[in-house]
Amino acid sequence: MGWTALLADKLGGTEAGLKLILGQLAGYPVLLLYRKLLSDKDPKLQHVYFALTGLFLGHWVIGPGVTHGIYAILFTYLLLVIAGGTFLSVVISFIFNIAYLLIGYWHTASEEYDISWTMPQCVLCLRLIGLTVDVYDGNQAKLEKKTLSKEQEKNCLVDNPSIIEMLSHSFFIGGYFVGPQFSMRKFRDFATPEYHKTLPSSPSRFGFRRLLIGVAYLIGHVVGSQFYPEDWPDMDSYAQTSYPAKLIGLMFWVKIILAKYVSIWLMAEGVCVVSGLSYVGNYSDGSPDWTGCRNVKLRRLETATQFGHYIEAFNINTNGWAANYVYKRLKFMNNKLVSQVVTLVFLAIWHGWYIGYYLTFVNEFIVMKFEAEFSKIWNNSKKVQKWKHHPSFHTLTSIFGWLYVHFFLAHCFLPFPLKTAHRIFKAYTSLFFVHLIFYLGWPLWAAPLKKYLQYARASSHEGGDEKSAKRRNSSKDDNQNRKDDISTAKEDDIKGTDAKSVLKAD
Repeated sequence: MGWTALLADKLGGTEAGLKLILGQLAGYPVLLLYRKLLSDKDPKLQHVYFALTGLFLGHWVIGPGVTHGIYAILFTYLLLVIAGGTFLSVVISFIFNIAYLLIGYWHTASEEYDISWTMPQCVLCLRLIGLTVDVYDGNQAKLEKKTLSKEQEKNCLVDNPSIIEMLSHSFFIGGYFVGPQFSMRKFRDFATPEYHKTLPSSPSRFGFRRLLIGVAYLIGHVVGSQFYPEDWPDMDSYAQTSYPAKLIGLMFWVKIILAKYVSIWLMAEGVCVVSGLSYVGNYSDGSPDWTGCRNVKLRRLETATQFGHYIEAFNINTNGWAANYVYKRLKFMNNKLVSQVVTLVFLAIWHGWYIGYYLTFVNEFIVMKFEAEFSKIWNNSKKVQKWKHHPSFHTLTSIFGWLYVHFFLAHCFLPFPLKTAHRIFKAYTSLFFVHLIFYLGWPLWAAPLKKYLQYARASSHEGGDEKSAKRRNSSKDDNQNRKDDISTAKEDDIKGTDAKSVLKAD
């Protein structure tokens, strides 16, 4: 038994999980050494360093399975050499990378949470598909003279990347294991001496703050799992728990599970920050913005008062990738609903074969549909307009919104960790399918709610004003979030250094 197995046993975890954490943490010295010795050197040397260090750490964490990533990269490279920039290359890349991943899921599947070569492969799958699409966009702009969107212009490539660039981009330790996603064009710019000369200051301070917060969330997950394990809804202790205790316990249970994802994403983000890759410019006050590789908005996540906030704040990079490379590419269908459904189906397939993944995205679709319709009623309610004048309106709605989200969050997320149909059905049966009764029963209680709130259907002119107001509010929220980011580092640093304060809060 190796030292990692012994240490994992003492900590009460798995060796695979411990190796993942240690492999991700190893990215900090690897990238600090890079910035010290190599960031001003030839880009080819930088790419070789990223490729070799990523391959070495990848092999240590997941073993020989790291070669699957090499196979996918080589196939995509040859595809770009032969047919890069064509629509056919996009179709082939999409089919091959998704099929390779799904075959891997099939051969490595178990009812427990898997840490195997398929974990980094799912990140690589999106990266290689996105790369093929970026080359296609570049060809469309260069040869076909077609107008690209702002996002497409930012990511497009007018030439094929070299094999060493693809290995470097894929195995860069800051984004290899769990993401985040970043384009080849951004990565090419990053791996040049000129890029690092433009950095206004050292990113290390902010990067290590993200690491500390990630460690705090990890401690919260480890400690909380002693009381609410990941498979708690499938355990005898859960079955013997009273119904009210189940409902309350699930609110803690889901936060403890999600803390696992948040912690590793923050650690990965910190690596990207330390390298300098995450720099995206300056705030209005001149301070540097290092949030280009973040995968979670902590402030928004912890204060969410609707599920839309959670989706906006959780797994940002994957959601952004799906929006740019799937949802927006379906414009030709001229149907937002269909585009949304196709995108959610794609994300479910990308996660794997288990029905739990599909049910989770079905729940997301149902909830978002409900919230869109409820918001329309709420925003056009005469009674609500009167309530807004009360000084405690914002406080009370925030409290009730927070309770609503964190009550139903566990019910909507429950299929994801339980995976299989019999486990999910057993858990939902014990809860009397309360979330489905609430959401699917919406058509029945929408009418009396409209009457009680004195809902007034907006005219087309008012509707336009409403949309304009929403855009203004959204813009204000975005500006406020950017301002908050400046202070978030300080607040998050406090949360990171005082682990006890977050043990029960994600």
